[in-house]
Amino acid sequence: MQDKEPEMKVRVAFLMMLVLLAGAVFAGDAPVLEKVFGPIVTGEKKPCEVRKIKNDRGIFVEVYDPAGKKFWTSESLGVEDKKFMLVDKMLGLALKDLDKDGVDEILVSAFIGPQSSGLYVFKYNAKTRGFDAMKSRFPKEDLDRDCLISDVNQESGGDLVVNPDGSAVVLGMIYAENAEEPPVPGLYSFLLKDGVFVHQKTEKLPPPPKE
Repeated sequence: MQDKEPEMKVRVAFLMMLVLLAGAVFAGDAPVLEKVFGPIVTGEKKPCEVRKIKNDRGIFVEVYDPAGKKFWTSESLGVEDKKFMLVDKMLGLALKDLDKDGVDEILVSAFIGPQSSGLYVFKYNAKTRGFDAMKSRFPKEDLDRDCLISDVNQESGGDLVVNPDGSAVVLGMIYAENAEEPPVPGLYSFLLKDGVFVHQKTEKLPPPPKE
């Protein structure tokens, strides 16, 4: 019996190694939801590959250089896939030069949580060789966010709309100062200024027609 103990330990160790290797392989096979190619790095004319993936930790963006080597991964952007509108196209991932500097930004959306969705716009940072989120700003409230946020979900992506000039319209609830008044849906308009989506105005949606 004692002679078999070393052999048994070797077998157990071998099985544990196989389990760990299988887990590592599985973790690397995160489903690619969408991928696009384009010039997103300053000074680099060759296109990079951008992937939107989902794993057990959420939605992420991965960026690969022209040689196919991954060099940047975002933090978790949300828990589920989500669509947005770029003009009249329903997308989950896109590249667009919104600030007109000759280099595309990465546009990607994700479902964040209960009733909330986010549209992230990432711009290349040559110092870090990574990408920074272009913030949305509410000057009156002195509030900055890492993305444009809608709390009125539409599967069509119509709650998060971006135009080629960098303007954006987001569908969201408007909350009155009087807590007793119920919130109503409205449109939040933004303009892109110096790399920031700055809130311009909020308009209530007209009530639905009576039958």
